[in-house]
Formats: sequence, structure tokens, C-alpha cells
Amino acid sequence: MSANIPRATLLVLSLGVLSIGRSLQAQAAIPVVERAASESIELSYRLQEIKRNEAGLYEMVGTIRGERQGEARVEFGFDNGSSGQPGRALVHAHWVVRAEPASESFEARLKGTADLVSGQTHLEGTISDGAGKHRAVETNSRLLNFGPNGALSDIDGRMVITGGGDQ
Repeated sequence: MSANIPRATLLVLSLGVLSIGRSLQAQAAIPVVERAASESIELSYRLQEIKRNEAGLYEMVGTIRGERQGEARVEFGFDNGSSGQPGRALVHAHWVVRAEPASESFEARLKGTADLVSGQTHLEGTISDGAGKHRAVETNSRLLNFGPNGALSDIDGRMVITGGGDQ
């Protein structure tokens, strides 16, 4: 059957599948841990099931999608003091992300502000443990009021991990 296919076509097809001088193993996908430290990782998330713990902090769980997939648990609270911006409150958060594969899991601590009218948040921090330890993390999200009597129910957002760190 291959005798009917011109030799030039076979050569072009084989070059498209396998580069000359490289094995299939050499063409395997590069694991995330081997990425250049300057590359950013972009994730989207949705957090739900808000509750307040004994320490008075809010806890939510949800999903992470994008270059990493998995479950996120976030504990956050409002800080005392002024943000220096009218209508903005100081906020801190502790993220625990259980990714698939587990080697991509991480914890991060962030601080920033929440707009009390629009529900927009902006937090910055670093990965404190796990994949990408010491890399910078930034989140932008929106608090959504879908619960009864305007109660907070969901948070949709975007997370970007940048910078160097322990890979």
C-alpha cells in the first residue's frame, strides 16, 4: 500500500511526526517544574460554600482551572486599619491548592484590598509552600452576591503566578 504513496510525501509526513536526529522521548512535553522561572502561570477559579470559622475568618472551597487543575481552599479575613482608599477594606487570604498531579500543589499567602461597593478584590503575595515556592502570586476577583438576602456566595477570579522560586 505504501508503494502507491510518492516518496516525497512519506518524507514530509515523517518530518512532521518526528524531527530528524531526535527521538520521541526527546520530544516529550516539558514538565511544569522545568519551565523557565520567568514564565507566568495563569489560573481561573470559582470559590463557593462560604462559612465563618471559630477564628472569625471566612472559609471557601472551589475549583482551579487553567495551567493547573484542582481544588482550592481559601481562608480570608478583613484587616484593621485603613487601605488609604475610600470604600476599600484591607484583606488577607491563605490559599491551599490541591492540584492534579499532586506535585503541582501549593500554599500561598496574600494581602490586598476589597472594594466594598463593587466586590472587586486585588491581592498580592507569595507561594509559601509547594510547587513554585517563593514565586509571586496575584489575584483579581469579584465577590458575587447570589445568596439569600444579598449574602456573599461565590467568588470568581483570576490568579497569576510569576517570578522565580524553588522549582
